[in-house]
Amino acid sequence: MTNDRPLLGFTLGSYYPLHRYPAGVRRLPEGLVTPDDVFVEDYLEDTERLYRLHEEAGGDLVFAAAPFLGLPWVEASLGCGVVADHKTGSTRSVPPSSFAQRPCVPKFSADNPWVAKMLEFIPALEEQSGGRYPVGVTLVRGISDLLSALYGGEGFVLRVLDAPDETADVVEKLTKYWIAFGQCLLSRLPDFHGGTGSFFYGLWCPGKMIWLQEDAVALLSPALYERFILPADRRIAQTFENSVIHLHPSRVIPSQQLVDSQLAAIELHVDHDGPRAAALESHYRTILARKPLFIWGDLTDADMEFIFRKLPYSGLAVNIVVPSVQAAHEIWNRYTPS
Repeated sequence: MTNDRPLLGFTLGSYYPLHRYPAGVRRLPEGLVTPDDVFVEDYLEDTERLYRLHEEAGGDLVFAAAPFLGLPWVEASLGCGVVADHKTGSTRSVPPSSFAQRPCVPKFSADNPWVAKMLEFIPALEEQSGGRYPVGVTLVRGISDLLSALYGGEGFVLRVLDAPDETADVVEKLTKYWIAFGQCLLSRLPDFHGGTGSFFYGLWCPGKMIWLQEDAVALLSPALYERFILPADRRIAQTFENSVIHLHPSRVIPSQQLVDSQLAAIELHVDHDGPRAAALESHYRTILARKPLFIWGDLTDADMEFIFRKLPYSGLAVNIVVPSVQAAHEIWNRYTPS
């Protein structure tokens, strides 16, 4: 069976997590954050509000609750500091003070305070859901993002160039850590109709699913990506039943390399100030020939016309950022058969 159109869903509310969860972060301090500053019960009200908003907007996609996506869980558990900025609505990680001088990747432990806090969300969200929506995976940044967090943005690129052996060793240890982190998270998630939901993006997948984010590959050349990061991404894809990778369109869009991996699907953003959908056609078609493609972003009318009129439907899902429920209904009526 094939679709007669792409799957279509909507993202409403602020993209910035501290603004998206105002009740949840009301006790989160400005500046440095510790696990003790995170109160799981504060996030339940926002989760319920976002679920209702998702249902009002309609569409094909499935709302999922998840441990708060506004905290860099993996980076924090590796020893990075976490800084909250309520004005911008975001958080950022701070490299451990000694990592650049003495790179040390700890062994994964579910007893790590940041890991334990993340896991604390799952039973609370499951009870809140009452079976209405899945409790799924949260944001788990990938190997390039972890290198950038541990060394710092500029430091990460320079270290890759100046110390390739050290980089390879750190990547190997981070890959093992990432896999252990992901396995721990998935082992705690409740089954939802035989599958797994995902944070923020509204996807559900039969079986177990994990997300892999590689934003920092934008800082690397294609050759450096292929040497250091691609093998780790392939190894992660081989380990998990279903892995979905998140990428931004940058000078490194490894569409061909990734379709040759065991990834279950590929998500490619359309950024507000990045290339438009038509400019990404060759990558879309490369992916759709072999893998499901998920397009998320600030899509214009021209983007939507291109996606719905020019691309193959099979394996294609679209999640568009909209300002209101009314806007979602207007787009739905325009692009779905009556």
